[in-house]
Parts: sequence; structure tokens; C-alpha cells
Amino acid sequence: MSSLQQPNLRFGFITGLLLCVFPAFSQEFKYGHTNLGNLLELLPETKQAEAALKTYADSLSKVAAEKEEAFMKLYASIQEKYKKGELTPLQTQEAQTDLAKKQQELQAFEKNAQDMGARRRDELLDPILDKILAAIQAVAKEGGYSLIFDTSSGAMLHADEKDDVTQLVRKQLGL
Repeated sequence: MSSLQQPNLRFGFITGLLLCVFPAFSQEFKYGHTNLGNLLELLPETKQAEAALKTYADSLSKVAAEKEEAFMKLYASIQEKYKKGELTPLQTQEAQTDLAKKQQELQAFEKNAQDMGARRRDELLDPILDKILAAIQAVAKEGGYSLIFDTSSGAMLHADEKDDVTQLVRKQLGL
């Protein structure tokens, strides 16, 4: 091949490559953002959920306080009997074992109450979040947004499926 033809071949190859790649670069992406926390606060359902959650948390706190009060009364009773010498060494040991068991039960209840509170919060807020996310999806579709981000957390709330490169990455990884 002559040296005159070689530059033309390179130019043709580069031009062809640019023509193939250029449409991908010229594709316009539309990005949006919102503050999910602010949207959540604006909905009346959130206020209702917060009120229900407070009532639930208050009921758990009341039960925890009652259990703690019962524990403290038992502790005071055992301590008084011990000071008066009304307990044998075996009874003292049994009382200490019983107190340790009751304290563990109280701690387990408190942890369980926290878990129950978190589950209840999720039960109440998940439908509200689903409603917001459905609205975001509708706005994204109507407005042609490729990505919508949450400014309160930096999380992506919407990603256009056509921009998903998972299969390409799997192929690159040999999967």
C-alpha cells in the first residue's frame, strides 16, 4: 500500500469511528433532583403516620416503665430483706440470680421494643414513600428525565432502564 493511501485509510477509519460514536455523545440526558425529606413532610399521611408511631412508641414506653418499676420494687424488697438478715445465703444467691434474670428480660424487652418501633415505622412510612416514588417515576416519564436524585441523601430515585449497563458489565466480566 502506498504511503498516500495509508493516511486516507486512517482518516476514513477515524471518521467512521467518530460517526459511530458521535450519536452516543450527542444523546441528551436530562437530570433532575428533589428533596425526598421535604416531600415526605408535606404529605398529610406523614403527619398521621407520625401520630400513630408516637402512640405506639408511648405504649411501648409505658410497658417498659412498668417493667422497670416492677424490677426496682423487687430489687428494693430483696435489698431490705438482706439488710434485715431475713435471707439465708442460699436465698440471697437465688434472689441475685432472679434479679439478674429479670434485668436481662428487661433489657431484652427494651431492645425488642426498639426493633418493634422500627418495624412499625417502616410499616407506616413505606406506603407513603411508595406513593412519592410512584409520583417521581411519573414525573420522570412525562418529563423525559434519565436520572432523578434525592438532594437530602444523594440517592438516585429514578434511573431510566435504557441507561442500565449491567448486561454490558456482566459481559465484560465474563459472566
